[in-house]
Amino acid sequence: MATNEANRRGQNLTIAAPLAANSNVGPKSGDPLVIGTGDSPWFGLACVAETSYTQPGSMVPTGNISVQFEGVFNLQVKGLVDAHGGGSVALNPGDQVFADTDGTRDATTGVYYGFTLDNNDESGIYFGNVLDAVGSGATATVRVRLKGNG
Repeated sequence: MATNEANRRGQNLTIAAPLAANSNVGPKSGDPLVIGTGDSPWFGLACVAETSYTQPGSMVPTGNISVQFEGVFNLQVKGLVDAHGGGSVALNPGDQVFADTDGTRDATTGVYYGFTLDNNDESGIYFGNVLDAVGSGATATVRVRLKGNG
């Protein structure tokens, strides 16, 4: 192991998280998250808020949260083209789901949260794939495999 190694696989990491949502405690456990912008953001699920982590550098964190970056999770998905009234669509096992544009991006931490998972492939961010069907116009809790990070 290298002396500067911080985490071997990086499948569960603690990051700075916003406090504005959920009564000033940041994303709740189980909330889907997108971290970063551009061509290669990371996709994960909020786990447990932490208080023992100090963000390196000059960044002043608004809170900390553990994030799981790999796996399959039961998440609420909508059988919609987008969260803004763009119509309905059925999702079949293997179909892509997207983080729609109705969430909040924290400029300090780079965490995007509070979004709808649906079929918005026009302006949404590819988040993963459903493993179960979602009816057209329906909202269902289904298994979602996170898009690979890295």
